Amino acid sequence: MVKVPGMEVWGLILVVMVSVFVGNGEAQTKSLLINCGTNSSVNVDGRRWVGDLAPDNNLTPSSLGVAASTDTCSGDTTFAQLYETARIFPGSLNYTASLNQGNYSVRLHFYPFSFEKYNTNESSFSVVANGLKLASQLNVPGEISHKNSYFQSSGSNSSSFSMIKEYFLTVDLGLLVIEFAPTKGSFGFINAIEILSVKVGGTNSVLNLSGWGIEATYRLNVGGPEITSDQDLDLWRTWEVDSSYMFTANAGSEVHNSSNITYASMNDSVVAPLAVYETARFMSNTEVLEKRFNMSWKFEVDPDFEYLIRLHFCELFYDRANQRSFRIYINNRTAAENFDDFLDMVSSKINTLWIQLGPDTTVGASGTDAILNGLEIFKLSRNGNLAYVEKFDSTKSSAGSQTSKTQILWVSCTWAV
Repeated sequence: MVKVPGMEVWGLILVVMVSVFVGNGEAQTKSLLINCGTNSSVNVDGRRWVGDLAPDNNLTPSSLGVAASTDTCSGDTTFAQLYETARIFPGSLNYTASLNQGNYSVRLHFYPFSFEKYNTNESSFSVVANGLKLASQLNVPGEISHKNSYFQSSGSNSSSFSMIKEYFLTVDLGLLVIEFAPTKGSFGFINAIEILSVKVGGTNSVLNLSGWGIEATYRLNVGGPEITSDQDLDLWRTWEVDSSYMFTANAGSEVHNSSNITYASMNDSVVAPLAVYETARFMSNTEVLEKRFNMSWKFEVDPDFEYLIRLHFCELFYDRANQRSFRIYINNRTAAENFDDFLDMVSSKINTLWIQLGPDTTVGASGTDAILNGLEIFKLSRNGNLAYVEKFDSTKSSAGSQTSKTQILWVSCTWAV
């Protein structure tokens, strides 16, 4: 919960995700930060990344492959030095780490650059971690280009040059084996790997996810600037700006207030950094899809998977009881109404996920303006699989845009005072 001294406070988070992996498990094991393609270590974002061939490294590659390097990294200031090297693998490559049993966050960093005869535009590979398929026929340049095209089509000036894939998984036998396998006739590459211990806490989860593999697909700082990994010191997450995903950006006004916001408990800081709750977007009445949908975010998602949505709320302008009363919609269906406890499965036939906040029509207009501070979307594994093969075509915005599959969206909301 987030607290504003001198005011009654409410916060809304999804207890499902909190109970599964909100804690930093630094007591279990130290983080493994690997700089691939070199035996040298670098200090990036306030942390020391050890070369994958360094003698003090605890993540051992099964083969050398090709150590690649570049002198320039475009567009990425936080990880620029880290992305100057990569390990290219024409054949299979495994990284093995000895870890305590527990739950871990695994982030795979990709920054495509060509080296000698290897043109990364032609790379394609799969990734498996302890039997959980993370990616299949992964085309990193294609995914980056597709995301940039999506931003441009939404009127955003944002652009990406790198990609980070983030997963949560369980290590049962004390070993984590990450397997990279190139598609036949192709090759793969990896720039960096980070492994963070996270702990499972709480027994009141309405949805038990402890046996699932999870991929973090979107993490947004709503109404505020990008939050880089060195500003989220518990789990070193990056929070994107939300405007690139809004259907109409000026349908919600941005607000900032950092003077009086504190955590009720320092343990709450692992849910999200304080900067997430210092900014918000609240709805206004201009250029909306419908009067009941004042703020709308649109996301591309992989079909045929289940998704869990996590919302972050903190009231920045509280001065009376029942001031803030609004509804939450997922793909045009009511997911949360007046902050009642709610768990729902929402079925859709498309690969687009809409999250919309609108007024509660049963109360006066003065109390119906929705507000949102942060938003996260997680994909849940199905039968040991998180992979979805996306075929990119330069003549189409998305080759999968006409796919008709089913998604199941899990939403759980709780009122906190």
